[in-house]
Amino acid sequence: MSFVFHTDCAPKDMDAFVTASDQNTLFQCSDWAKIKYNWKSILTSVTEDGEIRATALVLIRKLIPGRNLMYIPRGPVMDYTDIDLVNFYLENLTKLAKQNRCAAVRFDPAVLYRKYPYHEREAEHPVMNRSVIDMLEALGCRHKGFTVRIEEATQPRFNASMHVTADYRDHLEHKTAKCIRAAEHKGIEVKSGLGEVHNLAEAMHHTEVRKGVALRGEDYFRNMMEVYGDHAVCLSASINFPKQIEKLADAVNEAETLLESGNVSKKQRSQLTQNLEKDKKELEKLAADYAREGKDTVITSGILAVYNDRLMELFYMGNHPDYLRMYSSYLLYAKCLDICAEKGIEHCSFGGIEGTLDDGLTLFKSNWIMDVEEYIGEFNIVIDPAVYQLFDSVYPKALQAYAKLRSRK
Repeated sequence: MSFVFHTDCAPKDMDAFVTASDQNTLFQCSDWAKIKYNWKSILTSVTEDGEIRATALVLIRKLIPGRNLMYIPRGPVMDYTDIDLVNFYLENLTKLAKQNRCAAVRFDPAVLYRKYPYHEREAEHPVMNRSVIDMLEALGCRHKGFTVRIEEATQPRFNASMHVTADYRDHLEHKTAKCIRAAEHKGIEVKSGLGEVHNLAEAMHHTEVRKGVALRGEDYFRNMMEVYGDHAVCLSASINFPKQIEKLADAVNEAETLLESGNVSKKQRSQLTQNLEKDKKELEKLAADYAREGKDTVITSGILAVYNDRLMELFYMGNHPDYLRMYSSYLLYAKCLDICAEKGIEHCSFGGIEGTLDDGLTLFKSNWIMDVEEYIGEFNIVIDPAVYQLFDSVYPKALQAYAKLRSRK
């Protein structure tokens, strides 16, 4: 028996292999090449007796004139306990990189280092796959290290995820379930489909302004929706001021009438009075919002997710900062998780998080029975040390500066 290296893996074969793997990731399925259309892509694989043993979506991009970078996001996908297989693949990958004048090969496998529930983050957790790191280093790969901050690596080493069951809503924290109900009570309406891409882009723009960075735009989101088709979800959340103002006004009048009638118990009176005060305050805020906006409807949040048979990835979410009290993001997360539950998709990735586990985004994600996934990290096969050193030290800073410049524009 012998291994054979290929640079023309059939997309359907690659997707089937990746999806069935315990390293299942959308970043290594063939359609990701269509998202990264500004990179050259090669669908590589290794077979043994005609059976696929490894695959990788390889991306190539120019660094400087005459020198490129080869990058494999969350891959390659293979059995990292099989040293002969790993060595064979990396040797052929290096040859392919040299043929394409690459200064380095960068990859970050979807191989876990640790995994634990967020609420157990202070406890000690067993390390997994330390031997994989040692093996890759022995084969000449440079380990980026156990990065903590998102900006320290090409892909975040820390990721948030949730195991989704059919009855997941029954197991949510009281606060989370309350926020979902609050969004519905506050009149948040959710729409889905390709037509919501513009509204998602509007919501993302608010996030750009708030964070002072440039994020993806409407064309990028539309391309994702078109590439993934029925396996893509775009949702927008909005508030219709006249409709919700009328609804709340009716609720206030009804509560006042009921209280005046005296046909309520002491416990009911207390609850009615409390709800009445909340509704009155919200009514005042909505009237002020309506006058300020000068339009009937405002987009409060948007989200874009993609899924395969076993995994959903929540890629992008944006929120209007003036309407965080509406809890739209909770409702949109719940809608995506409902789709997982309906389709039997048990693993939902919420995306990268800071390894400090204490920033605002991580705290929001932790409301969803969140697991922390730590990957083994990023590796580089250095072919041209001088160019690689320049890329590794200068390029990330240049990207950050460019993102800030675009956000100002």
